[in-house]
Amino acid sequence: ILYFVRVLEIDDKKVAQKAWDYCNDSCRIDLCVRYEPEIMACAAILMACSSNDIELPLVPCPWWEVFIGGNRDEDLSAVCNAILSVGDEENMENRRAKYAFVPSLLDKTSFNDPESYLWSKAD
Repeated sequence: ILYFVRVLEIDDKKVAQKAWDYCNDSCRIDLCVRYEPEIMACAAILMACSSNDIELPLVPCPWWEVFIGGNRDEDLSAVCNAILSVGDEENMENRRAKYAFVPSLLDKTSFNDPESYLWSKAD
């Protein structure tokens, strides 16, 4: 995150801190096993800049394409939406990710076996 912020020449430390906060929030769900770190960092920076009214270049191409390549807009959007919904307790998918996915790993059950997940804790 800090490297990307530096490359983008964002001097506001609040933006870097907010991006870091979003990244920390993402640790509450399983995004880190579904998306590359570069996508996570770009999503965090995108949301941090948006919340601080900082515009980043979109011409000649969106700024994130420099870091993650083209045709990744849907992944970036999915990560942003997932991070923003972390606090949404009404969203069953997020409840399962927060309360069942992590305990299933802690209980030493198989990561690849969906039957081993402790879904009953989330339901």
